[in-house]
Amino acid sequence: MIKKPPVPPASFKPACAPPNYPSPPPKTPPAIDSQCGLQGSGGEEANQNMAKNNFCATGTPLDMTIDDFTNLQTQVNDDPAIPFGNGSQNGRPKGPATDRAPLQALGEGKLVRMQAFLVLAKPEGIESVNCGTAVSDTPAFHDIHIEFVSGPDVTDECSGVVGEMIPHHRPDSWTADNVHRVLVAKLPVRVTGQLFFDSSHFPCHNGSPVGDNPKRASLWEIHPIYQFEVCPTGDCSTGTGWQPLDQWVSSNQHKNGKK
Repeated sequence: MIKKPPVPPASFKPACAPPNYPSPPPKTPPAIDSQCGLQGSGGEEANQNMAKNNFCATGTPLDMTIDDFTNLQTQVNDDPAIPFGNGSQNGRPKGPATDRAPLQALGEGKLVRMQAFLVLAKPEGIESVNCGTAVSDTPAFHDIHIEFVSGPDVTDECSGVVGEMIPHHRPDSWTADNVHRVLVAKLPVRVTGQLFFDSSHFPCHNGSPVGDNPKRASLWEIHPIYQFEVCPTGDCSTGTGWQPLDQWVSSNQHKNGKK
């Protein structure tokens, strides 16, 4: 097998001005911003990688529920021309989808917002979107994978949907450890970002994962995440009381006597 050479360094330059980057900005620009561009490693995943790296969604976010994400998956399932999955199935072409127009017609690229709870938070590994082996294999160059579910005691990942904190322009407080602390506290979260369809996988079928595909009810995600808020009281149903993750982390450090 011929080993492909690493992609050359490329800077991360969104097409819009200004991009809708998360806040607060990191104290030091992440190294990946100057080493990996919008297309990541390119190739057949180039268009999907560009969609994953979209910080250009603007406007009033559309409020969505987990059921909305699963309903969108049903709409994709009903269109056999839309590719997805890591293999062909029942005549459907495998992903990734290079033509994103049918997905954009369903909402990909829109700014959305969801209230939910967490069942999983972990750093991803090497991925094409983050330039694979052409950059450092460290958490600073990887996505933070988050699974959202409907309630604080829900443990079935196949009932949830995914969001990703990408490494580009990621706030310093956005770490897998800090997100996991929110999970352990069983606090509600409100997450805002781009609606995206991950066509490289299969969703769970009849409550079980398909092969080695990651567990999720829908391939529709919030990716990248633009804003991550925590409800420290456990009840922000009036729409007030939400804290950005960095503020929640800081307030809890002071409560625990840490600086």
